[in-house]
Amino acid sequence: MKSYKVEYLSILNSKEDFCKSVESFNYLLQSCDHIDVVGNQVKFKENSYAYEVQFGEINEGNQRFFHLKLSCANSNILEDFKILLKSIRTILVKASGKPPEILWNDLSSQLSCEAYPILHEIENILRKLITKFMLTTVGGAWTKDTVPKEVADSLKDKKSIPTQNYLHETDFIQLSNFLFKEYSTANSKKLVEKLRKANDISELSIFDLKEMVPQSNWERYFSPVVDCTSEYLENRWEKLYELRCIVAHNRFINESEFEEIKKITEEIKIKLLSAIENLDKVHVSEDQKEDVAESIASNISQIYGEFILEFNLLQEMMTHLHNLIYREDILENRQRVQFSKAVVRKLTTDGILPKEAYQYYRELNDIRNMIVHSLDSQFSEGALLDALTGMNVLKKDTLHAIEKLSTER
Repeated sequence: MKSYKVEYLSILNSKEDFCKSVESFNYLLQSCDHIDVVGNQVKFKENSYAYEVQFGEINEGNQRFFHLKLSCANSNILEDFKILLKSIRTILVKASGKPPEILWNDLSSQLSCEAYPILHEIENILRKLITKFMLTTVGGAWTKDTVPKEVADSLKDKKSIPTQNYLHETDFIQLSNFLFKEYSTANSKKLVEKLRKANDISELSIFDLKEMVPQSNWERYFSPVVDCTSEYLENRWEKLYELRCIVAHNRFINESEFEEIKKITEEIKIKLLSAIENLDKVHVSEDQKEDVAESIASNISQIYGEFILEFNLLQEMMTHLHNLIYREDILENRQRVQFSKAVVRKLTTDGILPKEAYQYYRELNDIRNMIVHSLDSQFSEGALLDALTGMNVLKKDTLHAIEKLSTER
């Protein structure tokens, strides 16, 4: 029969003659009704439990420690054992002014063991939803087929190539960002320009205005088919993450925390399974596929997100330069969809940008496409930092060309 062991360490700060021996400490415990210490047993109500206490002085006697070891060998009386432990903790708090340190707790360890498969299941249900959503709705926009092999071979971190898609390498809390992090799909400069030119409200598109409002993927695609708000799920996932950290970091959880884990996971599970069942009702347009793929990729890691943000900024600057020079508006659709390598080639061929800018932009574009469209892309941080350094050079060259053109005009 399994024996449940619990150990506490309590420190008492006092110069007074208070609890200066195991005997006096035992009397302290017995100040609580129903507790009786007899040798190596502590009796509580009608049951007895193994009991041992170690005593010692520290800081020249100004502090004393008591190391308690208690165990219950009968699982049928665990509830009474838990009440005894709570009573002892209450006594120790009153005596020392703070809760005792928990050195060992088999009861908590058992709860953690029971909580782990519950957390494991809900985490993988969310991975299942995201993976199926990406593969069945985004489909071709989430594959590595368009990435040149030489780019993949030269820039991938070969020491850590995953055997599955990157969602299986993603942290618990980061997973939630794939569905709940808000983002805008509109080009702000394009909209501002439309507002300036508009003489009447009828000249503005309600679609363009709505695209400026940041929304999460859950709000865009799942709220219409699942009776649940993004806020409802996100709040519960964040709380579950806090509880998961307790389990994952081998900290002791109590029964109320364990019950909360069960309650929250059940609430989330119902909604996620409903979303999976209704995926066939989710519609993602061709333009939205690129938005989704990019938002997913941006949440893989901080460095991925930074690279995509900076790359989009570079494209926006180069587009602005192109429009200033050639008096052409290439932003009828979203800038990154319309923007092509041909634009940069024209800028370099005409001497607006340095000759090497075209080749380097192509390399950056290949990296961007691999991050956004590859299921298992995994670049080393060093490779992306080098790419960001080169990107900053291109941005400076582009900004210099814009300022020069503005001065000349």
